[in-house]
Amino acid sequence: MKPSFDSVAGLIHDLSPQEQETMLRTENRPSLKRFLVECMKSIWHRVTYDQSVGLVPLIERAVGRANLNNINRDITQKRFPLKGTSVRSVKCRVEAYLDGETSEQAAKRLTDAGHVLASTGDLAGYLHDYPEEVAKWSGWVLAISEDSRWSFPDGFVVVPYAYVLGAYRLFDLDDFRNQFDSIYGVLVLSE
Repeated sequence: MKPSFDSVAGLIHDLSPQEQETMLRTENRPSLKRFLVECMKSIWHRVTYDQSVGLVPLIERAVGRANLNNINRDITQKRFPLKGTSVRSVKCRVEAYLDGETSEQAAKRLTDAGHVLASTGDLAGYLHDYPEEVAKWSGWVLAISEDSRWSFPDGFVVVPYAYVLGAYRLFDLDDFRNQFDSIYGVLVLSE
């Protein structure tokens, strides 16, 4: 996923003129690239949503009226409980899957690295507030926290994902054990 021009320009703007000149010298390009990658990793998006309305209305709001048929109706409040009944405000960003990684492996890797996994409600809020960020991922953005996993009676486990292509919005379920590559992302929260 490439950073937007505005986000990079904002980071450069915060540097002093002397720092800007130093960073832009040809011999400093590798350092500039490392700096920009680290800065982009630190960008979080504030998501605020009212949990008292329930999960399904949150998802319906996130996909919009034109996409109500693009919601998997197995996604219910009972199967994917919200974190409470108050207004929830979290800072989110998307972390890429490693090539060939399952959601199960990604959950372990990300939590071992200190990340907090986002819930289904957080994903609905993120889709509503930042559809352009979801659209940057040519794959999907998934919520893989423990409370975002639903098991069928036969043990088959699914997790929710969001997808955006133009005006098209999708909120669906996928196999927790499917392998993904780096065009897919996991929504995580700031600590």
